[in-house]
Amino acid sequence: MFDEPFRWMEAISTRHSYVQEKLKKGLPVLAVPYKDGALMMGFTAQPGKIFELYDRIALGSLGHPADVERLRMTLLDMAHLEGFNRSDKDVTIGRLLQFGIAPAMKQNFEEVMRAPYLVKLLFAEINFDNLPVFYWLNYDGHSEVFKKGAVISGNDKESEWIQKQIEQTDFAALPLEKALKEACRLWEEGKKQSASESEDDEDKPVGLAEAFDQWTLEAAVLSTDTERKALYRRVSPDEIEPLIAAAK
Repeated sequence: MFDEPFRWMEAISTRHSYVQEKLKKGLPVLAVPYKDGALMMGFTAQPGKIFELYDRIALGSLGHPADVERLRMTLLDMAHLEGFNRSDKDVTIGRLLQFGIAPAMKQNFEEVMRAPYLVKLLFAEINFDNLPVFYWLNYDGHSEVFKKGAVISGNDKESEWIQKQIEQTDFAALPLEKALKEACRLWEEGKKQSASESEDDEDKPVGLAEAFDQWTLEAAVLSTDTERKALYRRVSPDEIEPLIAAAK
C-alpha cells in the first residue's frame, strides 16, 4: 500500500469517513469566556465529558470513552512533567499541542494499519495575562485557536452554526449565570439547526427540557475571581438548578 500513493490516500479518506460516522451522534461541548474567566459546558449520557487538566487548563471531550481517557492521561502526564522539569508557566495548551499530543495523533491517524482515535477535544485556558484562550483538537491532529470561545460536535453543520453564534455574542461581559444560560440556549438552537437540515426522523430537535431529562449537564469554570492557584471548579448543582426549572 505504501508504495502506491493513491491507495494510501483512499485509505485515509476511508478513515475520515469512518471516524466522522462514529462521532456523528456526539453531543456538543461549548467553551466560552465570561466576566470572571472561562466556562465549559455540555450534556452527557455518562460522567466524563469535562475535566481539569492543570491549574489553569480545562479539557472537554466527545468520542469513545476509552480513547478520551487514554489521551487525557497522556496530556495530564505531559502537563505535570513539563511543570516539574521547567515551570508552571511553561504548561500551556499551545505547548502541549504543538510539542506533544497533536503530532502523536497525526501519526496515529496516518498509520492506516492502526485503529484511529475516535475523539474530538476542546481546551479552555486562562493565560498568565488572565485572559481566556480556547483550542480544539481534531482526531487527525489538526488544531485551531480561538479568542471568543469554541465548540466541538459530531455534526459539522451544528458546530459551524454554534461557532458563528459564539463569535457574535459578547460572552466576556456576562456574569456566570447569564453566560451559562446563553451557552445552553446556543446548545439548544444548534441542535435544532442540525435537525432541520436532516432527513432522518431520529434527528428530531432536542429541547433543553428533554436534554435535562435524558442527560446530565456537566459544566466547569476557570475562575480568575479566586486566590487559589488552581482556577478550575465544577459548576454546582445549585447553579444549574435555575436552568432546569426555566427549561420545564
